Amino acid sequence: MHRIECTLNNYAWGKHGENSEVAKLFAAGHKDFQIAKNMPYSELWMGTHPDGPARIHESSEKLSKFLAKYEASKFSSSNKKEENHLPFIMKIMSIKHTLSLQVHPTKEQAAYLHKKDPINYPDSNHKPELAYALTKFELLCGFRPAFEIIQNIQTFPEFRNIMGKNETAEFEEIIKSGFTQESEEAKEALKKCFTKMLYSQIETQDFVVEQLQSFYEKLESGIRGALSEETITVLLSMKNNFPNDVGCFSPLYLNHMILQPGECCFYAAEELHAYLSGECVECVGCSNNTIRAALTPKFIDREALINVLNYRMTAPEFYLVPPKKLQQNIIEFAPDCKDFTLHEIKYSKSEGAESDSKIISLPSLQCGSIMVIVEGEGKYKNHEKERIFKRGDIFYIEPEKPIQISTSGSSLVAYRTFGYEEDHRRIG
Repeated sequence: MHRIECTLNNYAWGKHGENSEVAKLFAAGHKDFQIAKNMPYSELWMGTHPDGPARIHESSEKLSKFLAKYEASKFSSSNKKEENHLPFIMKIMSIKHTLSLQVHPTKEQAAYLHKKDPINYPDSNHKPELAYALTKFELLCGFRPAFEIIQNIQTFPEFRNIMGKNETAEFEEIIKSGFTQESEEAKEALKKCFTKMLYSQIETQDFVVEQLQSFYEKLESGIRGALSEETITVLLSMKNNFPNDVGCFSPLYLNHMILQPGECCFYAAEELHAYLSGECVECVGCSNNTIRAALTPKFIDREALINVLNYRMTAPEFYLVPPKKLQQNIIEFAPDCKDFTLHEIKYSKSEGAESDSKIISLPSLQCGSIMVIVEGEGKYKNHEKERIFKRGDIFYIEPEKPIQISTSGSSLVAYRTFGYEEDHRRIG
């Protein structure tokens, strides 16, 4: 195990000061780090991506260069590189308010966008995502079932107006006539509605403002449609943070998911989503590509986003990742994705009441992995030397290295990410 230093980000949507788990976790691993009260601390990146490269703690060498040397020492190759990359980025995220309404491209789409516009699409790799809730964690993900979208269209005339009267009538008629929400006819009709709505922001801005004002008045009068009270709270937050943005209608057509601590969801490319609030472990493909639609001052690419979406309509349960118990103290979350798998490593002190410590054997993997210690402290052996770990420490674990860690009479919470995807090194 090699301790690594990772990148702290300060995006505006992050929680501030001591309210941020990202800040507190980073401070726990860096005794000289001072948390600024009014500074947002949004993400802790753990990986090899050039936008946030990890470094070996003892040497300050970039992890990507360390990996290249490791591969060169193990394999004979005429195509040696200065840097090798892990197929994933693991992150800890602390979210105060809504991130942009966005989607990520497939590998083929990413390659095309990168070639066309390398400034706004710096990577030619895809970016599937997994979110594991550390606290109550809320997000919008995937289009609602067709009947819920139609219920909201029929309840809120403002929503119908923004999506287009002709377009919504066609969508309703297709579903009414017997086409399923999985049919290409239904998806194409939804695409027309969504396109009309997105372009209304630039074609009829005053109309958007007028419709939003009327819509919020209906919410205040108690009209709900298919919206829960939790979703109403989200809508009011959006109104405060992004007034007059057409993205404020997004909870009417997207699933509002509320994950409890320990729950996990996954979505691949082509799925529209937006994180809302809370703290999570996130695993993504080794890419920083994002196609944005709304709820952001950043670059918006409506045309690319409209063409990338798959327009799947489904219940939110579709996106949940079931936990699988690997062994005592280790739970695996393995989505349908080779880029990453997440291990939750947990030990409660109450489990070992008769002993001051607990030994946990981590599975030996055929690929490199990164592990972050979120709670607790203990010891591990590295090159026959016993070393100490504590909250805030982050480690790179080499392939085929069986690791035993022992707690020091305290509870332990750690997260380990790894991936077997080989076609991931197309960065830039």
